[in-house]
Amino acid sequence: MSKRTFVEIRRNLLSSMKNGEKTINQLASLAGVNWKTTQRHLIFLIGKGFVHEVFSSPYVKIYDLTDKGKEVIQKVEGDIEGDHEDDNKEKE
Repeated sequence: MSKRTFVEIRRNLLSSMKNGEKTINQLASLAGVNWKTTQRHLIFLIGKGFVHEVFSSPYVKIYDLTDKGKEVIQKVEGDIEGDHEDDNKEKE
């Protein structure tokens, strides 16, 4: 199995939050990476304005997509679905 790129991991993290808030541990589990790697990617995504922290305590941090993050993930997933539609049209 090849190592995933930062883009793939970040896309996975954004996609994991499209249905609502997630803790850092939930995100790490869904993305298949450890919490420290997840934290580093979340710092990047927060800096880009795609994610924001909705709750923080010494024991748990909860994150959610910003409006900008929701737009980005809809566009990315739309592009992926659109690629499949184009494949189907070519087969006809």
